[in-house]
Amino acid sequence: MDFFSMKSMKAAYLGLITFLLGCIGIKYGISNINPFHDSTLSLLVTAVCSHLIASAADMGNPNTIIIFYLSGIVACETLLWILIAQLSWFSLINFLVLLILKFLFSHFLTQLLLPYFNCITQLLFGTPPKGSDMPNTEQQPQDSQV
Repeated sequence: MDFFSMKSMKAAYLGLITFLLGCIGIKYGISNINPFHDSTLSLLVTAVCSHLIASAADMGNPNTIIIFYLSGIVACETLLWILIAQLSWFSLINFLVLLILKFLFSHFLTQLLLPYFNCITQLLFGTPPKGSDMPNTEQQPQDSQV
C-alpha cells in the first residue's frame, strides 16, 4: 500500500472508532436513552471483534485485508448510524466519505478485487478458472521423481 502504511491505517481506524464512541458518550451521556439497541450492539461488537482479529493476522493475505477494511468500515458506519439519527444527514455524510475513499484508494481497491471479479465472471460463463487467475494461490513446488 503506497498511500498509507498498514500501521497507520490500524491507528487511524482505532482513533476513528475511539472518537466516535466518545462522541456518542457525550451525546447520550446525560440522557436516559440507550443508543445501543440489541441489533446495533451485536453488529458493532461483531464488526469490532472481526476488525481486531484481522488486524492481528497476516496482512499479506488479500482476504485478511478485505476483512480488515470491511469490518472497520462497518464498525464506523454503525457508530455513525447511532450518532447521526437523521437519515438525510447520515446519507450525505456517507456519500462524501465514499467519494473521498474512491479518490484515495481506487488503484489499491482495483488491484485487490480484480482477481476475485475475474474468477467470478469465469465461473458465471461456465469456463473453469485457471490456477493463475485464482487470488492468493501459492504454487507448490512439485517433486519430480525420475
